[in-house]
Amino acid sequence: MPPQVEDIAFIYPDRTERAAAAYRKSRPKARVVCTLSSGDERTVYVPARVARAAAKETPDLPCDIGGLINWIDAVGRRVCYAALVEMLAQRDHGESEARDKLARIGYPPAAIDEAVERARSSRFLDEERYIRYFIAERLRRGWGRRKIEQELRRKGADPTQLADYPDAFFSDDEDRCRAAELLRRKPIPDVRPFEKLVRFLMGRGFSYGVAADAVKARLSEDGDEA
Repeated sequence: MPPQVEDIAFIYPDRTERAAAAYRKSRPKARVVCTLSSGDERTVYVPARVARAAAKETPDLPCDIGGLINWIDAVGRRVCYAALVEMLAQRDHGESEARDKLARIGYPPAAIDEAVERARSSRFLDEERYIRYFIAERLRRGWGRRKIEQELRRKGADPTQLADYPDAFFSDDEDRCRAAELLRRKPIPDVRPFEKLVRFLMGRGFSYGVAADAVKARLSEDGDEA
């Protein structure tokens, strides 16, 4: 008969482990230490939230080590999905961004895959909805197309998957209006105003042509030379 699990201890990360994990931009894991009838120990590493959930519903002992590990895995999958739903309740996330956050917490790939698929099936996770919201929100902030696309790529999202992209979101006239609005709130530099303001707008994601047109109009209003 294989060794049985006779005792389970849940050990949570201490302050030092939490500080070290924060430096790595990850979460420290808890340890589920199983004492076997043979006198050996078997340790399973899980996110702290999984350990807390498991501690509330520990199975009857003694039990088979294989069955216990399967049970811990099932708890982890359930908790991973709950964590994803809570994340999406706070704000929309793209699939890649959500996966990355769950991985940094410490959930294994299989649990993340299952959670993402369930969230996608229930429409809690919707890549197209996320991209549309992201673009609309950044446009309200005055971002230009280039910066929006750059940030979406950084988050692992591809706006070109939208059938109406980019025509439904961008036009030169609207870009010039947003650029002009940004310039109205910005003082005109005393030295090389054209160069500095164009550089400012390009840093916000506007093309050189749009930025140059908006700056020329702004300087013309103030009677400055371009």
